[in-house]
Amino acid sequence: MFFINTNYKNVENKYKIEGDVALITILKKNGSELIAKIDVDDLDKVKKTGTWFAEWNKDFNNYLVQSISSTKMNKKSKPLKQSLQSIILDTNPKTPIKHINGDTLDNRKNNLKIVERNIKNDYEILDENTVAILLRDKLGNISSKALISKEDLNRVITDDFSWVEYKTHSNIHVVANTPNGRIFLDKMLMQPSDDQIIHHINLNPLDCRRINMEKKDIENVEI
Repeated sequence: MFFINTNYKNVENKYKIEGDVALITILKKNGSELIAKIDVDDLDKVKKTGTWFAEWNKDFNNYLVQSISSTKMNKKSKPLKQSLQSIILDTNPKTPIKHINGDTLDNRKNNLKIVERNIKNDYEILDENTVAILLRDKLGNISSKALISKEDLNRVITDDFSWVEYKTHSNIHVVANTPNGRIFLDKMLMQPSDDQIIHHINLNPLDCRRINMEKKDIENVEI
């Protein structure tokens, strides 16, 4: 049985070198140990950053190697939480980084890749009438697919748009965030007036085929 270790974020790390790889022993909240990997040539930089620990991250659905910086980062003198992958690649803590082999404890440079945002979506031709737009999350993983009519392909897939799934409260939309604001895929295709909404006939908001969308006057919509 493991006992809760309230000081797991401050327990000194153990390091072991195996060839070109340095192994770091880190603690989880319950006091159990995990082993993280880095390149040996990053060892000094990692040691200077502080004490490392393991913390669950829901976006990665796994543990990340984290540290609390002793540097005061704002007017309120709040220390900054940093992820090991950001330190290794010398990036802003909010920069999305993907672990290529899926192991979030493997922070060797050849396993880390910065996720490019606002890139053109990939797509799949499903049949002569339907195209599936691949929607990726902030880590670059395919999270869902949106359907459009094939006739709209050249209008939807351009260098100007990077389509993602956008959730607000209980609603789901397909949107592109642009310098001019957020664009909704169904509205872009159907061009409703200010007093109209787009109704998805099969109630699937990711299905933006023309045969599945219709304009409805707001005053006639049941709430």
